[in-house]
Formats: sequence, structure tokens, C-alpha cells
Amino acid sequence: MDKIDFDSFMAFCKRMEGQKLPTAGGEAQFTLKSVQNEKLIFVPTIGNPRHHQKRYIESVLDHYARTGSLSPSDYRDVTRNASYILALVNRYVLKSSPYLNP
Repeated sequence: MDKIDFDSFMAFCKRMEGQKLPTAGGEAQFTLKSVQNEKLIFVPTIGNPRHHQKRYIESVLDHYARTGSLSPSDYRDVTRNASYILALVNRYVLKSSPYLNP
């Protein structure tokens, strides 16, 4: 599977800023509060904001390129908050698919 380009992914995330989304696990929701210089800030429905720096985002993108998995449990060794990034990865992949967007 091809690796998702970090800059393209972040540009996509910028367009998603402020939206309420389900996590990859589907059990909770979050708002993508902010996309800042190589950092994403997520606000879960309950709890404190989660900040993801570039190294964590790239680690999730790398793992996704190797495995194609969107299951948060497959990312435990990468970050315990992968479900937020994976929710965006899923939307990015669906949006980028030539089969779904002729």
C-alpha cells in the first residue's frame, strides 16, 4: 500500500478542522479542533484535548502503509490515541479513491 503523503494529509485535515467525527473504533466522537504547524489537536466528547505531533502522525501513516489496518488496537505500539488519526486516515483514503470519486 502506498504511503500517505504527510503534507497532503495535513492539508486534508485542515479542511476537516472544526468538524465532529466518530473515532476509528466508532465508540466515541471527537472534534478536530486545530491543525497547526505539523500538529493536530483533537477534543474528545469527554476529556481533555489530545495533541499529536508530527512524529506520531507519521508513525500512524507509516504503519497504515505497511498494514492497511484501520483498527486502533493494531497501533498500540505506535500511540494509544491512534483512533483519532485513523478516523481521518479513513476519510482521506475514501476521499482520494478514484473508485469512489470518479
